[in-house]
This record gives sequence, structure tokens and C-alpha cells, in this order.
Amino acid sequence: MATNDTLTAQMDGGRGHLLALVFKTTALTVLTLGLYSFWGRTRIRRWIWSSLRVGGAPFEYAGRPLEKLMGFVIAAVIVAIYLGLVVMVLIFASLNLAGSPGPGTFAAFALLLPVYWFAKYRGQRYLLNHTRWRGIAFSMEPGAAGYAVRAVGWSLASVLTLGILVPLRAHRLWRYRAERTFFGDQRFGFVAQVRDLYAPFGLVLAGLYGTILFIALAEAGYDAASIGIFCTALFLVWAWINWRVVSFRILASGLRCGDGIALRVNPRTSVVILIHLLGWLLTGVLLVATVIGLAIATGAFAAGTASQIDWSRLEDASPYLIALALALFYLTFFVLRGALGIAMVTFPLFRHVAGTLDVFGAGDIHMIQRGEAAHMADADGFANLFDMGSGI
Repeated sequence: MATNDTLTAQMDGGRGHLLALVFKTTALTVLTLGLYSFWGRTRIRRWIWSSLRVGGAPFEYAGRPLEKLMGFVIAAVIVAIYLGLVVMVLIFASLNLAGSPGPGTFAAFALLLPVYWFAKYRGQRYLLNHTRWRGIAFSMEPGAAGYAVRAVGWSLASVLTLGILVPLRAHRLWRYRAERTFFGDQRFGFVAQVRDLYAPFGLVLAGLYGTILFIALAEAGYDAASIGIFCTALFLVWAWINWRVVSFRILASGLRCGDGIALRVNPRTSVVILIHLLGWLLTGVLLVATVIGLAIATGAFAAGTASQIDWSRLEDASPYLIALALALFYLTFFVLRGALGIAMVTFPLFRHVAGTLDVFGAGDIHMIQRGEAAHMADADGFANLFDMGSGI
């Protein structure tokens, strides 16, 4: 809806429809041994995007399944080459220099982090380049390599300063992405201030340093320190979640589009925690119910055909058949878990954030032109490979 020069947002669509879509795409994914996941992810994204309305106008998702499949294959080949060559070389060098594969293995996994951040930028760029609102496309300039380098540098600086530079890291990475993002022909700006991030992050540092202090006291023989460890660790968990929510509110509200369009979001930490707790609880219940249902159905089938089956031949079953059965179990359980997480956690989070979103300066939106096409033909394959948010 629009009020004067301000647009509000809301999520339409019921969770029941999303759940039906999730179960359908999961079943097809299992039956095709994972191949349908690219089509299923596209259908789910289209449903969620079309459910989000700002000023009454829905978003559109224009991604294509074959793009995702192609991107995934390319990413899998690149990562396979990395794992087959770089990791082998590092472990071989570690065995010769240190007499143990440990340092080489650690270095190999550490070198995966730049790939992860590279994939994160490309995944977001793909989503933006395939998102439209009012017929106008979002887009993001190439810059994955620069983002990965900055993420590595700021992460190392944050570790070396015992976490003090984490807010600055978050600010710089958000600014890097924002200033390369467009809506039509209008570039996004970023006006959030770093100093606003340090107040909520101070609670995280207090919980972290307090936990470290009580661990040191416990090592020194103070029996009561265990209570302090429990309390400060619990506080640290809450402080970190609160930091993630508050920092998102500050950083997202610092986005500007063109000269006069501004955003404001105001998600609440308590609601986010509640959504996660209830969502994952319901996901667990549905998973258990599904597994029990499959077990009962399998048992009924086995009982009905027991007289016709030569059970002694199961010992001679092909290992490929056993591997196929295990693969089907893996797909059914883990794919369904990810899909249910979208319906029970991701969608409610989207709905909560959308309910707090306001767009100011909406009168300037009609002046935005379509801008240049910025299509990505190779999709978000790296993001799919690393399973970031189950593809969302």
C-alpha cells in the first residue's frame, strides 16, 4: 500500500500453499536423484518473490532452471579441480615438511573461504539480476573476486583484533555490494554509519570476553567458574543473534536508491528467535512424521509381499543397489529438511521483515528507467554448490 510518498510491504500467500509446493518439489527431486532440484528451487523462488509486494506491486523472479544446472556443473568442476590438485599438493607438502597431514588439511580448508565468499557475491548478483519489480530489473556489477579479497582481509583483521573490527568488516562488505547494485538505471548508495554498529556489538564482545575469563578461572581451579561459563555463554548466544538482527536493520536502512528513495526496516530480535525456535521445531516434527510414514509404508509393503520375496538373496544384493538406497534416503531426509526450513523459517522471516519495510520517496520511482540488461547466463552455481540458505 502507498501512503502519500511512502510505500509499505507485505507477504501474501499462505504457508500451506508453500508447504504443498515444497513436498511436491522434494518428491520430484528424490525421484530424479537430485536433478529436479534446479527446477524445484526456481519454482519456490518464483512463489516467494511473487508473494512479496511493495506498494501492492509484486516482485518477479526470472531465473531459469537450466542456468542453475549449468552454473552448478561449472562450479563443481572448478571445486573438484581445486580439491584434486591444491589439496593434494598441500597435504603432500605438509607430510614432507611437518610429518603430519594436519597443517596441510587446515590450509586447504582455509583456502576454501575465499571460494565461499566468491560464491556468496555471485549468488547475490544472480538473484538481483533476475529480480524485477514494476517491470524494472535489479542488477549488480561484477565484483566477486574483489569481494572475496576484501572479505578475507577484513576477516583476518577482525581475528587479529579479537573481534573489535567485526562491525567495520560488516559495514565495508555491505557498502561494497550496495554501491555495485542498481534498480533500473539508478545506482544504490549507502549512508549507514559504522559507529551505530558498535553499541549492539559491544554486548557480543562483553559476552565473548566474559566467557574467556570464566574459562581461564575454571582452568585455574575455581569451581564456581562453571556457572559463570554457562551464564556468559548463554548471554553470548543471545548477544550474537541480537547483533545480527540489529546490524541488518542498521545496514539495510542505510540503503538509498538514486537521489530520493530510502528504505527502513525494523525486525525484532525476539520475533526472529521465536521464528527460528518454532520453525525448526515444526520442521523436526514434520521430518519425524515423514520418516515414520515412509517406514510404515515400507513395512506394510514388505509384510504384504514377504511370502514372495527370497530374503536370503538380500545378502547377495549389489553394492550399487545399496548405494542407491542410501542415496535416496539422504535425498529424502536432507532435501526435505532444507525445503521445510524454507517453509517454516525462511518464509516467516521474509514475512516479518516485509511487515516492517517502508520505502520513502516513492514519488521518484516513476522516473527510474529500465537500465542496461545484466543477465548472468551461468547462474548461481557456486552458491548452489555451497548450499547457502538451501538456495534462497
